[in-house]
Amino acid sequence: MSFENTGGERRHIAIDLGASSGRVMEVRVSADSLAVRELHRFANAPVAASRTGNVRLCWPFESMFEHILEGLRRAAEDGEVDSIGVDSWAVDYALVDDEGELVRPIAAYRDARTQEPFARMRETLGDATIYGATGIAFQPFNTLYQLAADAADPIRPFERAQRMLMLPDFVAHRLCGSSACERTNASSTQMLDTHTRAWSRQLVAAAGVPARVLPALVDAGSSEPLGTLLHEIADETGLPASTPVIATATHDTAAAVVAAPIDPKHDLYVSSGTWSLVGAELPRAVVSDAARAANITNELGAFGTVRFLKNVAGLWLVQQCEAAFERAGHARSWAELEQLARGAEQLRSIVDPNDPAFFEPGDMPARIRAACAARGEPVPESDAAVIRCALDSVALATAQAAREVASIASLDARRIVIVGGGSANALLNQLIADASGLPVEAGPTECTAIGNALMQYAALEGIASAAPLRDIVRRSSALRRFEPDFHATSRMRAAAARLVR
Repeated sequence: MSFENTGGERRHIAIDLGASSGRVMEVRVSADSLAVRELHRFANAPVAASRTGNVRLCWPFESMFEHILEGLRRAAEDGEVDSIGVDSWAVDYALVDDEGELVRPIAAYRDARTQEPFARMRETLGDATIYGATGIAFQPFNTLYQLAADAADPIRPFERAQRMLMLPDFVAHRLCGSSACERTNASSTQMLDTHTRAWSRQLVAAAGVPARVLPALVDAGSSEPLGTLLHEIADETGLPASTPVIATATHDTAAAVVAAPIDPKHDLYVSSGTWSLVGAELPRAVVSDAARAANITNELGAFGTVRFLKNVAGLWLVQQCEAAFERAGHARSWAELEQLARGAEQLRSIVDPNDPAFFEPGDMPARIRAACAARGEPVPESDAAVIRCALDSVALATAQAAREVASIASLDARRIVIVGGGSANALLNQLIADASGLPVEAGPTECTAIGNALMQYAALEGIASAAPLRDIVRRSSALRRFEPDFHATSRMRAAAARLVR
């Protein structure tokens, strides 16, 4: 299927699934402008699983898909669209049978079932072997260890599973019948060979995964669509069955980086949301001993690039505090939480936001207080002190990750560009500027949906690099700049030493 290069405005639908919320966005793109409109947004969170083998936490996929269809129905109210693309968080996947149906619920990455295979595979194969092959940071929730847990599951899901589809690929499958895996998300599995950019048969076999479940790989922005809407989806949404579904950059961070208005030669980026993904865009992977020791990942980006980045537990801490405050009867908006933190003492208490104690959902204020007590930090008693502790800690960890990435990648870093929902938090942006000593430029907030749509636009218009897409973002976005306060930088760098004790 081919498309005429119009040079005019195109209307794209970006289905953007996050671990705490999902949205269906309309993004209108032309050669010199873009406009974003939210069609439908919905809350998202993992739910308890029962009678599903070793899975205890899963995603409510059918509810998510109904919300996706509602977003598409709203899109249809304004007529036809040029294309649809899907992105989501990484590592989670569907196991489907020969009818394309789930053989069990989609496990959530915060499920604790992966701890044993994570330790076992690293001991058996060795970190140097795994990292040298994939360039992917070691995290117990990586798809490799999730699949190893499936292989040991007493309900034996692989006896019925015929295909593994990453979450956005499964959504595309339900929309158009495709069964392919887009590479930016495939790279996050820790099963893709960073040199050949194909599945690593060695790692797949070591996990006990049958090779037949591995889908064919496709590149983000491919001119050939994954397919067109199934007739039943067209009937249900009101969109034409001829509507193409495009392989966008399906990893949400890959999509966000496409929309990040960076100069790859001198800029670091932070995709700020539930996680803070701190990185640089490189032409090739860095799999040195230093990169492995720092646990920096090499995920594929759009247009053959590499996202050399480090995960920092970002606004997850604040999200969980917000939920706890609401349960306690004193709910506050994000803007109110930011103002609350501004009135609290800076750097009084800090924690390591990547502490495993913070990983699972729960009473985050209590966990932060317990971590402070265990570390010998003053225990934050008030809500304001808890939020300030979380934001100070995330800023320090983000700045430390930025320094590591720049140093190991030999990048002459002159600026940090923060995109995503967290870029709306002016206090956090200023704290990152102060902690890093680098100016920060913030925005756009809806960068993931924008990047998703820009890759659809690139596919239809034959665009082969991110540069012209980022030019569109710069011309269309109001970006905010935060200069470091060098007196604050000195204080924050002194406080950073407390993170490692």
